[in-house]
Amino acid sequence: MSGWATPTSAGLNVPIAARVVSFTLPARAGAVPAAILFAPGNEASEAEADAIERSTGSGISAGRGTIRTRRVPIGSMGTLTGYQVAFVTTGLRGEQDNISAVAARSSVLTISSDPACVQAGHCVVGIATSPKVQITVSRAAARAANIRFGSAFLMLVKEI
Repeated sequence: MSGWATPTSAGLNVPIAARVVSFTLPARAGAVPAAILFAPGNEASEAEADAIERSTGSGISAGRGTIRTRRVPIGSMGTLTGYQVAFVTTGLRGEQDNISAVAARSSVLTISSDPACVQAGHCVVGIATSPKVQITVSRAAARAANIRFGSAFLMLVKEI
């Protein structure tokens, strides 16, 4: 399908993403609903969604909260109401502007392994794992979605 980018990394490091969620303010507790945004029919997007599901299982700890994921096809994204986090899979570059707008309206933390999503200000957090782990935070996307992080976390990441 046209408009979909090829993968730029090995996929999202879910344990690191869970740690990122644990640094949001106010701290999240209890169930933390997370959407796995993917493009049906896009092999890279579906593969990353599968990997995220395997990594989270029935839930993955994020500080005092537990992230519980649900797959959401990009065409059925709607408002993201009811979600606190959205994992933006590979292959959604053509949809990132819309994802950003919807996430901002619902104050959803967007996390992606695609550095372009953060560089464009469409995703709040980008996690790269090669050649080393690098977490990047988009100030503009965070501000738009009303997402705040603890100062100790911000000292450890790259803000753009």
